[in-house]
Amino acid sequence: MQLRADWPEGLYLIGSHTDMRFTPFACCDLYEKEPSGISPEAYVDWCIQFCTKHKVDVFIPGRMRDVVADHRAAFTRIGTQLIVAADGDTLRLLEDKGRFLSQVPEGVSVHGFYRVNTWKEFVIAAQAIKSSGRNVCFKPAKGTFGIGFYIIDDNLSPQKRLLGGVSRRISTEELQTILDNGSAFSELLVMEYLDGSEFSVDALAHDGEILAMVCRRKPFHGKLRVQGTSEMRSINDGYCQILASEPKIEEMMRKLTKHFHLCGIFNAQFRSPALLPEKPHLLEINGRMSGGLPYVGLSGLNLTLWAIRIALRKSDEPMPEIPIPQLPLKVQERSEILIHKEKV
Repeated sequence: MQLRADWPEGLYLIGSHTDMRFTPFACCDLYEKEPSGISPEAYVDWCIQFCTKHKVDVFIPGRMRDVVADHRAAFTRIGTQLIVAADGDTLRLLEDKGRFLSQVPEGVSVHGFYRVNTWKEFVIAAQAIKSSGRNVCFKPAKGTFGIGFYIIDDNLSPQKRLLGGVSRRISTEELQTILDNGSAFSELLVMEYLDGSEFSVDALAHDGEILAMVCRRKPFHGKLRVQGTSEMRSINDGYCQILASEPKIEEMMRKLTKHFHLCGIFNAQFRSPALLPEKPHLLEINGRMSGGLPYVGLSGLNLTLWAIRIALRKSDEPMPEIPIPQLPLKVQERSEILIHKEKV
């Protein structure tokens, strides 16, 4: 909706999804159902045929972005420009979080982590983290939306977790009954738990250079210790996200973008220990647009609009002058209830 509101004229939006009830279709001029259950190669062929049929100028893929990026030349031949965060190999690296975090450039702070495939390795990694006085958490090396992320809490019984509605926490004893079956499992990252502020950064880049970015501080409720003292400060941010300049994070974003030669729109996640001053650590880079772009749009910076304009720019034209976001800004999400016009 923000893209349509901010685009002056001549915008024609075409959408596709495997579910014809996909909510953003309401903003599209035309939409079609995508095939499901097909191979990546077949999906790319479908996308090329779709873009050819509808004379698509700019394609922002949501699914199988890495394989679509592998075939950029095929889309260029039909006159369609891709907006993806990197080439296919780099996008696959970003999805493999342990391998990715092992390759970040100097000057980017990363939380302590171990890559494990067996219960024995898990126990050794967890003990190493605990011995340094830090809490332990873990997540799958490959995954989205925080699925599979848990904090180790040995004061939590399975019954309390089940009946008390405790999410994202599990005891070592219960976890052992799940993972210790004598065989290897898909790679997990065993990590130190960073219990302070969380930051989400939405960025627009071109050829490894950041053109615009906005840091969003997620709501924090808890206590922060002033480093070097015993002083504790209670923080309660309510339900608001704070969009503001974060120089430490912005410098790390520039280094990451250059090192991995990122482009288009992407998102990065950082988190700090519960300390003041804060020390943000990189958690991951998502090679896609985030659900937080509407927040960023409220600052006067429509990243999708500028990504499309850059994609449509001719080689002899200068880069567009991208507006500076109006910060700081405090934003809060509001839910709406809508009537679905589909017959039931």
